[in-house]
Amino acid sequence: MIFSLFKTPSHRVFHYEPRFYDERAERREEVAEEAQREKAIREGKEWKNERYVPGKHIRGKIRAAQENNRRHDMSKMTQRVISLITIVILFVVLVYFADYFRLFLESMR
Repeated sequence: MIFSLFKTPSHRVFHYEPRFYDERAERREEVAEEAQREKAIREGKEWKNERYVPGKHIRGKIRAAQENNRRHDMSKMTQRVISLITIVILFVVLVYFADYFRLFLESMR
């Protein structure tokens, strides 16, 4: 017999039971959707499935924003230019302060 100071948690399982499900209504919706799709094809229109898919709108908006963002294409090039300019400025500042520091040390002697 093994004694433990802490209680080990029991295994939990997600169990979902829908409160209401009408199979006939679901089938009716599928038939109506199929009829609308066929009608759109006959009329030469573009068919859009209006059925809800979780997260579809979010993914679509993020993807569209990335495609339409013009700055996105230039951002890597801009980052390189900014980093090179920063390095050059840092180098110039270091050279300037090295000369200044050398003069300061000579004046202290």
